[in-house]
Amino acid sequence: MTGNSKNKCGCGNEETTENTAKTLQKASVGNTGCCVGNNYETSEKSLEESEEGGCCCGGEFPDQSLVENPENPGTVADTEFFEDLEKLAHSMGIINIGYTPVGPELINTNETYPNAIVLTLKMGDDIIETAPGPEAQKLNEATYAKMGSITYALSDFIRAYGFTTQVAHPYGSMVSFSPLGQMAGLGWIGQSGLLITPELGPRLKISAIFINIENLPLKEVDDHSWILDYCEKCGKCIKACPEKALIETETCCGGTQTEFIQKRCIGCTQGCTYCIEECPFDQKGYEHVKNRFDKMNAKLREKS
Repeated sequence: MTGNSKNKCGCGNEETTENTAKTLQKASVGNTGCCVGNNYETSEKSLEESEEGGCCCGGEFPDQSLVENPENPGTVADTEFFEDLEKLAHSMGIINIGYTPVGPELINTNETYPNAIVLTLKMGDDIIETAPGPEAQKLNEATYAKMGSITYALSDFIRAYGFTTQVAHPYGSMVSFSPLGQMAGLGWIGQSGLLITPELGPRLKISAIFINIENLPLKEVDDHSWILDYCEKCGKCIKACPEKALIETETCCGGTQTEFIQKRCIGCTQGCTYCIEECPFDQKGYEHVKNRFDKMNAKLREKS
C-alpha cells in the first residue's frame, strides 16, 4: 500500500492543488502495481526478500527484457507509434496510459530519466474478496507478476521501435508510483495514499516505463484534485485498516493530518485490501461519488 499525508496547518505551508513533484513524493512513499503472459516471470527470491516486516513492496528485480536497448536510439516518435503502443497495451489488459516528464524527486536511484509512460491494471475481485493471509498474498503477488510481464513486453515493443527504455517493476522501489500516476493525469492520491482514477478507483496496480522519447503526447486531463477534498470528509479507509496503519494526528495549529505508518501495513505481505474495499470510489464508482460531492457542495454554497 502507499502512504499519504494531508497538511492544512495554516502556518504558511498549506498545500494547494498545484502540487510540486517534491510535495507529491512526500505524499506517497509506497508502491502499487501488477503483469501477463508467460515470457517473463517475477523472481520469487525478489518477492521474498521484499517481505521482511510490515509493508515492504520494493524488491530488486533483474532486467527481464528480451530486446536490448538500441545503440543509437531515436528521440522523436510519430503518431502511429503511440497509437500502436496504446492499442497493444489495452489488448494486454492495461486500463490507463499516461505520459509525464519525471523529476529526480520521484526516482529512488542515482539514475535520472527525462520522461515516463505510466500504466494501470485492474485488481481482480479475487484479491478484494479474500481475507488477508497467505492466499490473498499469493493472489496479490500473481497480479504484480502479471503487471510486470505486461510492462516488460511493452518495453520490448518500444525498444524494437528504436527507443531506449528502463522498466520500473510494479513491485519494485525505483519510483514512487502513486505520485507518478497523479503527475501523468491519471487520477489523484486519496487519503489512503493510493492513486484513485475515474476508471478503477483505488483498485489498481501501477507500473512505469522510463523513456528517452522527447515528444510525449501529453493530454489535457480533468482536474481530479477534488478527490482529496472528498477523502478528508470521508475517512472510511482509516476506519477500515485493521492494523491502524492510517491514523489521524493533529497539526501544530489544531488541524488534522493523515499519517501512514508503513511498518504496520500488511498490504504487501498479506494481501490486505480493506482500505480499497471500503472506499466509496470502489463501492460506488467515480462518477457517483463526484455527483454526490458536487451536490453537497452546491447545497453548502446555497446556505452560505
